[in-house]
Amino acid sequence: MNIAFIIHNQAETGPYWKVLEQCTAYVKLGHQATIFATSKTERRKTRIVMRDGVRVVEAPDLLWGKLRQGVDIWNALQRCRLARRLHKEQAFDVVHAVDCRPNVIIPALYMQRRLKMPFILSWWDLFGKGSTRFGKAFAMTVGMVEGWLETGFRKYADGATTITTFLAKRLEDIGYPKDRIEVHHLGVDTSQEPLEYSVARTWLREQCGIGTEERVLCFAGTIYDADFTLLLKALDILQARNIAYKLVWVGKHVIADDVCEKYHIHRTGIVPTMEEVYRYFAAADACILPMEVNDANAARWHSKTTDYLNAGAPVVLTPVSDFPRYFSAHSIGWLAESGSPEDFAKALETALSVDLETRTAIGNNAREFMRRELDVMTIAARALRFYQRFTSS
Repeated sequence: MNIAFIIHNQAETGPYWKVLEQCTAYVKLGHQATIFATSKTERRKTRIVMRDGVRVVEAPDLLWGKLRQGVDIWNALQRCRLARRLHKEQAFDVVHAVDCRPNVIIPALYMQRRLKMPFILSWWDLFGKGSTRFGKAFAMTVGMVEGWLETGFRKYADGATTITTFLAKRLEDIGYPKDRIEVHHLGVDTSQEPLEYSVARTWLREQCGIGTEERVLCFAGTIYDADFTLLLKALDILQARNIAYKLVWVGKHVIADDVCEKYHIHRTGIVPTMEEVYRYFAAADACILPMEVNDANAARWHSKTTDYLNAGAPVVLTPVSDFPRYFSAHSIGWLAESGSPEDFAKALETALSVDLETRTAIGNNAREFMRRELDVMTIAARALRFYQRFTSS
């Protein structure tokens, strides 16, 4: 098949990388894939590049900065023009779009109706009704527009995938046929073997000065304020119990120096490659996902968790997304009983108390789980079978 994949994001930012990873898997399986994304800087010119066998179309956008996130109609019209041109050169068989911002839904509907191809629409996040991630003011203003965009156009898709069972249920509740919905998580490339724990700990000592005998927790990327507050409250509980730890924070996130000192946080800053990121994960006694239990976090698929597991690291997390089902069935980490700081602290304490043999066994389970359940090639093959349900008719 020749697949058109449409996202609202700027190239080389956010979900773009996961989409590229999946489209690369399509190419490895013998298909062709084109990603329609937004240029980081261009306002007039289109840039078309090849990445890992995938054609990436970077459409121009008249807005700037964080506003280049899918709302510019000029961007949407340019995508339609480019889709028509590329379709004439070699016909697309299916268009797969993620979420419903204007520069996604307009070209997707254009390709479905004017270029006559099946339209698959994915739901990957919740910004509208029920989401309070950015506070009540956002929810009552921009969030209402986001909610309308999220739900108003889904009925037009021939087939639908959601990133979690929560969103699948939400899609059913707004009247979309259940037999045309599948839950597709984001996969991970499991082909590379991570560093062994002992080797990674030696590297961590050389990199950060953290001793091989110290107990290490690891978190990657940015975090919302409410989730950060949950984490700090849990760490307060650990400190009150005199439980020693170091928290390695991988990536760039603004944290005050006095907070880092109080909570034993070592910041790495920007890490240039995923290979190095995985070294930090592999060196941890456990990686963590402190998330409030709410609709927004229930709807999301937290990809950092699968990266943790893919690096052979046990994970401590709150019961969000579809992870409770997996963590209850597989020995791959510790699931807090609730989203409270007390229960998260209890799970952290357990993770920090296990011996090396147990940590190694859980890390091995994590790698095996990822290979079997969430390898990107497995996820891509499933998506292709879903496409074929609609292309064949």
